[in-house]
Amino acid sequence: MFLSDFSIKRPVSMVVIIVMLMCLGLLALKNLRVNQIPDVEQPVIVVSIPYPGASPDTVEREVINRIEKQFLSISGVYQIRATASESNAQIVVIFNFKKNMIEAADEIRNAIGAVRHKLPTEMREPILRHIDPGARPIMQIALSSDTLSHAEISRMAEDVLADRFRGIEGVSIVNVGGSLRRELSILLRAEKLRELNISVTDVTNALRNQNLTAPVGRIRGVLDEQSIRLVGRIESPADFGQVVVKRMGGEVLRLGQIAEISDGFADLSSFSLRNGNPNVSLSITRARDASTVSVANRIRAAVEEVNGTAEKPGTLPTGTKLTITEDGGEDAQDSLNNVIESLVFGALLTVFVVYAFLNSWRSTLITALSLPTSVIAAFIAVWLCGFTLNFMTLLGLSLAIGVLIDDAIVVRENIVRHMQAGKDRLTAASEGTREIGMAVVATTFSIIAVFIPIAFMPGSSGEWFRPFALTVATSVLVSLFISFTLDPMLSAYWGDPPGHHDAPRRGIGRHLQRFNRWFDAQANGYGKVITWALHHRRSMVFIAAVSFIAAIGLQGMLGVPVSCPNPMVAR
Repeated sequence: MFLSDFSIKRPVSMVVIIVMLMCLGLLALKNLRVNQIPDVEQPVIVVSIPYPGASPDTVEREVINRIEKQFLSISGVYQIRATASESNAQIVVIFNFKKNMIEAADEIRNAIGAVRHKLPTEMREPILRHIDPGARPIMQIALSSDTLSHAEISRMAEDVLADRFRGIEGVSIVNVGGSLRRELSILLRAEKLRELNISVTDVTNALRNQNLTAPVGRIRGVLDEQSIRLVGRIESPADFGQVVVKRMGGEVLRLGQIAEISDGFADLSSFSLRNGNPNVSLSITRARDASTVSVANRIRAAVEEVNGTAEKPGTLPTGTKLTITEDGGEDAQDSLNNVIESLVFGALLTVFVVYAFLNSWRSTLITALSLPTSVIAAFIAVWLCGFTLNFMTLLGLSLAIGVLIDDAIVVRENIVRHMQAGKDRLTAASEGTREIGMAVVATTFSIIAVFIPIAFMPGSSGEWFRPFALTVATSVLVSLFISFTLDPMLSAYWGDPPGHHDAPRRGIGRHLQRFNRWFDAQANGYGKVITWALHHRRSMVFIAAVSFIAAIGLQGMLGVPVSCPNPMVAR
């Protein structure tokens, strides 16, 4: 074969090619983003439409029915779900996976704009949200203090810490929960309103008109031009009491005469507790193109810097501390480490099994080199396809570990057989690879034929299994290349010396030789079974048919286990 003959005749060139593949693979591995799950862009857009004061029936009749009909004209829509609730309408639009989400959002806005004149004027502007499974918070941080009040740590979290974490590379959203938000309340006195004949609308109009800052004109000179701006924004809560609500002849009615102004806090929409004490929580979400582990490392470094150490004090007041309560980056790294440990353990077991059967450390090393080269080179395809290093890609490598070394074992075993027949290393490497080449290619491409269709499955399953299938297919292709290049080259120049297989064994080799003799005896017995089966074809067909029918009957007797979604209410 061309590849094996080229590698035998040009060993230096082939070593350079393989080293180049290894370097590119390591470079790709270094640049890969590390996430726990694949980056699957769900083709779902949620449209939330606030309609204050409307009942669910009114929301359905006035908003949902009219917008749903318009959404049906959008191309690529798979399903539409709508929910009407008090003062709000929510429409979930599910698209096909081939649909561009940016174009889909524009088409939804255009569809709403086309029927905007038919919708109620009290309806507020729709809010579009794109559902992203990777947009969940990767880290939860609690801010607590023994010396500051809840209001003070709330202000610190909103104004200082949230902005600090938003400036970290890879951070997309920082949400503050359990904080007290300052709110100015104006409590109107009903008896005063009736006595002075003032409506609530008069009060709101007065606040709107007298609490603003707006441009009112320009002054033009000979050489310059200046803008005139009306500064009417109220600066302090006490100044709200001086707002003029109504003029009655020469008398001026101010807001302080008909209302009580309270500077306090809004009602809590969320509440955070740690060890039974109220605190303020910060949830941090990474950007879509950022690595979970890298962003989590930067956040941890920022938390340590804010808290400070004995040598370098932090920026928080005494008695105040930031505590990481949930670390998604650490969880993702632990999950990946577990898969990597399984990957390494499987590779070591594979090498041990190869040594047990070949009983030659040189042959074992030659075949075992296909494992690291195939795995590392597979990262090139993962990087070029835009995938991340997640549990699906590593699961594909774990599954392919046993397959990656198969080609090398077959090629090496055939080369050894030619050497035992009396041929020299170069001739045995060339002829042995050529003889078994088509069988190895057929085996490899049969595996690829199984996994490639998985990579092109439609829908959500295809998006999740695409990294898995392409990783397996790529690694198997690289192992085929290694078995036709590196294995023949090393067998030709660094194989077992002549007479090695007939030489007496020592140490563990003696025990492995006994095992190989026992296994050869079992193989001879298996050969007798195959011979009997070939001479009794009708009996084999009958046995196969009976086994198949018995399996179907057994399945009918035992049934298929069904998972119950709620065992507490199942009968």
